[in-house]
Amino acid sequence: MDKNIIRKKMKEERNKLSNLQKGKLDNSVLQKVIKSEEYNKANSIFIFVSYGSEVDTHRIIKKALEQGKNICVPKVISKEDGMIAVRIHDFSELKSGAYGILEPEDTKFKVKESSIDLCYIPGVAFDKRGGRVGYGGGYYDRFFKKLREDSKKIALAYRFQVLDEVPMEEHDMFIDGIISD
Repeated sequence: MDKNIIRKKMKEERNKLSNLQKGKLDNSVLQKVIKSEEYNKANSIFIFVSYGSEVDTHRIIKKALEQGKNICVPKVISKEDGMIAVRIHDFSELKSGAYGILEPEDTKFKVKESSIDLCYIPGVAFDKRGGRVGYGGGYYDRFFKKLREDSKKIALAYRFQVLDEVPMEEHDMFIDGIISD
């Protein structure tokens, strides 16, 4: 199946969830994240700030900050320069940025990619081999190349977003795991 068809289909599926269904699924993902070995071992966590019908990461971020984790989130610099990781100390530091997604306004707490232990990443579809279909900008694929080899890349997704196989191109980077409802 073509990536654009997968993107359209998965976004439609996510958008069909009622607030009640989405809340239950998001809570399931939250519980699995905070109980996971990777999360509990990690000191420095990079996590996407959810937008629209994506798996809710706002509660995960707030919980991790409460627990004293070093949390950094993406800040888009430009299409050419991609994105950087910026440490936040409180959720209120996030403001609407590129594409309407919450991100830090300031880059003074830029984090070296080599210091990141764990990444929670978005996408529209995944497979059990580590394949990922993102949103088509290549931001995460370029960011992954800057990480340490042992930095875990874990997708957060709803179960219906995990397919038997997703198309992968030469420049696409694989993920290490998926946490779903």
